[in-house]
Amino acid sequence: MKKRRKQAFKLTPWRSQLRITSRTVLTAIVLLIIGGLYLAVNARVARSGRSVLIMQSERAELQRQIAELTATFAELTTPERMLERALELGFRPVELGDIEYVVVAGYVSADPFIAPKPPNSMTERDGGLSPAYTETLGDWISRLTSPGREGRQ
Repeated sequence: MKKRRKQAFKLTPWRSQLRITSRTVLTAIVLLIIGGLYLAVNARVARSGRSVLIMQSERAELQRQIAELTATFAELTTPERMLERALELGFRPVELGDIEYVVVAGYVSADPFIAPKPPNSMTERDGGLSPAYTETLGDWISRLTSPGREGRQ
């Protein structure tokens, strides 16, 4: 019976050709799908990259405008220019006798500013980070080569 099946299979070579052709077509379809996905992803990445470049150029232009406006503002607010404008608007320099202090009943002044103490470099040297993140390469090598401490286990 086994011999007969083998013989029947050999008598119909179109089946093996059909099998080879279907595998080839399936492989080609899979490769086309993978290629299409690859192209879709690359197109999206290229589009995103282009938008990043556009945003970077817009950012550079905005930074240039900010620098220009800052320079213009600095020029307009120089003490000489401000004094000149104040005189044009009718203001004059104050004399000592012109100053008048007004006491307002019920006014509570704000607490005076007390600057915070600088951090003590001896107490928090590592900034609260784990030693795994603050260990230098030299410390790590010496720890590994030192048999007395946490070295090789």
